[in-house]
Amino acid sequence: MINLKYLKTTTNNDKDTIFALLDMFKLQIPELKSGIITAFEEKNWLALREAAHKAKNSFQILGMQDEAEELQKLEILCSQEKEIHLYEYYVKKFVEACDSSVNEIERGIDLS
Repeated sequence: MINLKYLKTTTNNDKDTIFALLDMFKLQIPELKSGIITAFEEKNWLALREAAHKAKNSFQILGMQDEAEELQKLEILCSQEKEIHLYEYYVKKFVEACDSSVNEIERGIDLS
């Protein structure tokens, strides 16, 4: 999930910066999840696209490229309002990625 090699490279292995990024990400997760879930439930595809874009950027900061790519796909589909039957799949994958990454942070990340 969280790409420590990427984080170490982009921060010059500055542990304080890495922990600050992880804390910031963890704090953003409830809002990101709420935005995506609410937009999906309300079938507000414009809001879902915007929420996916915002979440994608947060995932990219932690080097979570696979998860960011999934959000990119959702963002594109929403902008075209195509293949709406796939939106639920992407929302579920996003929620799972959020929960997994928060659990990973809470378990403690070894930067040695």
